[in-house]
Amino acid sequence: MNTFGKVILLVVSLLVPIILLYGYSNQTSVNVVRDTLEEGNRNRLSFFMSQMEIMIDQLTKYSVTASRDYSIKEYLEGRHTDKPLVQLQRRQRIVEMLNMQIATSPWNNQIILYLLDSKEILSTDYSVQYDESYIRDPEMRKWMHRSAITYGISQTFFSRIKEGDRPDLLVEVRFTDDNIRNMLNLLKQGGRHEPFLYQAGTEPIVNYTADQTLVGRVAERLNGTKLAHSGSVTVSLDSEAYIVNYIRSESLGWYLIDAVPVESVFAPIVTSRNWFYASICLLMALSVLVTLLLYRNVQRPIQQLIRGVQRIKDGQYSSRLKRQSNNEFDYLFESFNEMSAQIQELIEQVYEETLRSKEATLKQLQSQINPHFLYNCLFYIKSMANLGDKEAVVAMALNLGEYYRYSTRLEQTMASVAEEIRLIENYLTIQSLRIQRFHYEIEIPEAMMGLDIPRLLIQPLVENAVLHGVENSTHFGIIRIHGEQSDGLNRIIVDDNGPGLDPERIAALQRKVAMPLEGNSFGLWNTHQRLQHLFGGRSGLVFSPSPLNGLRVELVWESKSG
Repeated sequence: MNTFGKVILLVVSLLVPIILLYGYSNQTSVNVVRDTLEEGNRNRLSFFMSQMEIMIDQLTKYSVTASRDYSIKEYLEGRHTDKPLVQLQRRQRIVEMLNMQIATSPWNNQIILYLLDSKEILSTDYSVQYDESYIRDPEMRKWMHRSAITYGISQTFFSRIKEGDRPDLLVEVRFTDDNIRNMLNLLKQGGRHEPFLYQAGTEPIVNYTADQTLVGRVAERLNGTKLAHSGSVTVSLDSEAYIVNYIRSESLGWYLIDAVPVESVFAPIVTSRNWFYASICLLMALSVLVTLLLYRNVQRPIQQLIRGVQRIKDGQYSSRLKRQSNNEFDYLFESFNEMSAQIQELIEQVYEETLRSKEATLKQLQSQINPHFLYNCLFYIKSMANLGDKEAVVAMALNLGEYYRYSTRLEQTMASVAEEIRLIENYLTIQSLRIQRFHYEIEIPEAMMGLDIPRLLIQPLVENAVLHGVENSTHFGIIRIHGEQSDGLNRIIVDDNGPGLDPERIAALQRKVAMPLEGNSFGLWNTHQRLQHLFGGRSGLVFSPSPLNGLRVELVWESKSG
């Protein structure tokens, strides 16, 4: 987590709690307003429903009062005894009484008297027909909504039939939908809501200015909903939400529905929320601007400085930073460039001194190897001269001369594998003249012949195989030299069929060549150290049992890329 990341985290830490706190506050306000709205709507609908129930109850009482009127009793008792004119007058008084009942009611209604024995109808509506099945229908004992022709006009209304005081008398009360529409108009007045009367599977009763499409869609959504006695639900229509409050009429069995658009209720809160979010967006834009300025003037110079330090760490001591004008990092960049120049100068001095030291060390190692071989050859020539074997002395002297002609060219410390193999052939020829009871094989891939290695690098391995392998063996000796290349490594392997070494001694020898020099050096240690000096990594000597039952020595060095 760098400085820039911490600043970003700080900005986010400041903005996120503010947004979360406002979101919680805004949601709390919405919930409070919603609860208040629903409570107010429920109270308003309850008041409306109580008014409607009162009017329906009054109409029911009017019908009972009309059935008990004395003029009806006179009419029923005098049908068979009194004169027709008297009965006509009594019938007229009944109609006037019914008109009086209707006139005293605030609602437009009709009261119809059915005389069952004589199948007569007493009503102010002379278009009503006597229908036995209609009158006897048990469903008509409760309020039913239906349509009929009244005075030649089709009307929809609610009606209910009750028994009168006499067993042969039924009373029907009707009131038209216009009464409810007028009340719904008053309920809707001054508000952005849509009240209507609803029953599942029936055409809703709406006010005169109702949005028929909205009412139809709300009713359609409610058809599949099981409604309680009262409550509220939220309905979404075309991505617009509506709070639908409802209450059931005990008399009619219908629901009074009021659909209120949420947008109209929460418009002030939404406006406040939008202004807040706009302010937050502006604040975030300013934060981004400040962050970009911080990134450009602070973070980028720091990154350049970090990359410069990394390049110095990777050995690119010529790395320099580009100065920026009018910036506080100018002094720091200038100091870095001065430091880099000084480090480069010191590193170059140390590197040159290290190269000189390595070259001196390599030449010292080479000088330690050459005398060791020379002493052995001179002792052999002396022995052959004492024996009078002139041909052996001549052959040894010629091969020894070729050997030293090659090995004493100190102006070049490196040689090709092919040159080294020719040297080994000279050496093995010399040793075969001396020992005369071993055979050697050399198989080096052509691809390895052109590789450069330090001079006199393979000779100590072959010498070790001769001196400690073949000479110490009681049977005919075999020395096999072959080369391999795999996994980025070059190997020259020397096997012999001598007595070899047990695993403990092989491990001890492996540790000894890898340890710093203590006391006098020996050929294998010199060879291993030269490989480590020049090639490093996995380079060096590896010892293991030979398939020829002797010792195997592997000369390993890494291939240099490029």
